[in-house]
Amino acid sequence: MRRCLAFLIIAALATPTFADEFKASDPVKLDVTIYRDPDRDSGSIELQSLGGFAVITETRRVTIPAGKHRLRFEGVIDGIIPESAIITGLPGGVIEKNQDADLLSPSALLRAARGRKLTLSRTDPATGKPRRTAAEIVSASPEGVVFKTGQSFETLRCSGFAETFRYDASLSGVPSKPTLSVLTRSSRPIETTVTLTYVAERFDWGANYTLHVNEDGETIDFGGWITLANGNASSLENAQVHVVAGQLNREEYERLAGKDDKVVANCWAMQTTSDIPLKPDRPYQLVRPYRFTGYARANGDIVVTAERIRQYNLTSPSPITAINSAELEQLGDLKLYRVPIPSTVAAQQMKQVRLIDLTGVKYDRVFTAKADLSTYEDDSGWSNPVLYLRIRNDKAHGLGLPIPGGQYLIEQDQFGLTMVIDEAGGRDHAINEEISLQGPENTDLSWRQRLINEREDGKEVIRSYEIEVRNAGSKTAVFEAWPSGPPNLIRTTSLPLTEQNGRRIWRLSVPANGTAKFSFSVVLE
Repeated sequence: MRRCLAFLIIAALATPTFADEFKASDPVKLDVTIYRDPDRDSGSIELQSLGGFAVITETRRVTIPAGKHRLRFEGVIDGIIPESAIITGLPGGVIEKNQDADLLSPSALLRAARGRKLTLSRTDPATGKPRRTAAEIVSASPEGVVFKTGQSFETLRCSGFAETFRYDASLSGVPSKPTLSVLTRSSRPIETTVTLTYVAERFDWGANYTLHVNEDGETIDFGGWITLANGNASSLENAQVHVVAGQLNREEYERLAGKDDKVVANCWAMQTTSDIPLKPDRPYQLVRPYRFTGYARANGDIVVTAERIRQYNLTSPSPITAINSAELEQLGDLKLYRVPIPSTVAAQQMKQVRLIDLTGVKYDRVFTAKADLSTYEDDSGWSNPVLYLRIRNDKAHGLGLPIPGGQYLIEQDQFGLTMVIDEAGGRDHAINEEISLQGPENTDLSWRQRLINEREDGKEVIRSYEIEVRNAGSKTAVFEAWPSGPPNLIRTTSLPLTEQNGRRIWRLSVPANGTAKFSFSVVLE
């Protein structure tokens, strides 16, 4: 009997038990790859509504004894998608995962204190002195907080006097940081390095470019910046940052709702209409808790003015000192840019790092217009064609890089000052593609289309047109016109049609302070 009892005691001591929680170290290495919002092409980034995401890889150290234990990864990004988390390096693997989303806050403390004893401090209306009472929180919700004392059930802050309460120290278990916890089992004590990889929302990145037009009128200095945005409450400290260019086919994802209901200490009515004498000259009105209409969120939380100002200020990016240009790599069919040195992407912040820095990139200034193949007007009148700046994205023209879609700022020196002459947006451009940016409003060139002849040839009607272009500028200009209908309608033309980006066009050089023209005829049934 004694031998059996001894065996049971030894077996109980040797059996792994799930009794303790252990915390992984803070990340010793951090990598983040940010993917752009697939619904945003070249528009500006709004910090409060980021539609991109990031893949985050954290390297942490772990020490746990033998047995079945819960391991906590504190400080993960609060926008984490828990089901995406992958942990490698644990010998016993992962049994289950949990996201502890109810972070330390007044609302979380009130919810955690339900059913527990605490000390309620109130002002005695008879003496005006503080009075402490043992109480228990029965309910804590957006509708209010209910206490149970030795005498009755009461609501918080309804007496009209100062009220407060103190929590028990045992409530310190409410996490102050976003936490992912996992259940793991090990047959032996381990001290190892593990890797946690997960997808997190509320990230985005964008590209911004500066095109400085040089005095030669033929080249520009091409500069590019990557703007990184983190809309989460957690920072990525000293991380290796990558951004991915290209549109991902990402399915719509709806996150599971967490415990985010806010607890508000609204006062319930304490009297009835029979307690107050009726005055004929003053009708009764319902009394409601006062809330700031412009400063309150929809759930009734009052936002401190300083916090509100700080949040609004975060919507504007703060440029930083240039970091070395990002390095280009291939990621399947996508392009990946690696920031060469670690960088911090702070919570609720946008920052910029250098992407491209090239000088002497060749470009063309081209004026474009649409020729109407069916107009019957004798003279369409003079108008200004649209100016485009075109850059051939190849090494021969000084570029030859994948160019993510973004915003372009076009500038030029004048009177010793750098002045902005236009802004434009552009899509993603591959190598050997043409980047075409609409320039400022043009007043140097004007053009018109005239009907100069019309005749019938059997069942066909033949119309002849002339296009005339005037150049008031001091340099030769390139004018392009494209037919508004099928090119096969054109019977004759004094200027041959050429191919431009899959479209047939007329291309005409117009001398400085001069005029140029060409004619063509079309056949209409």
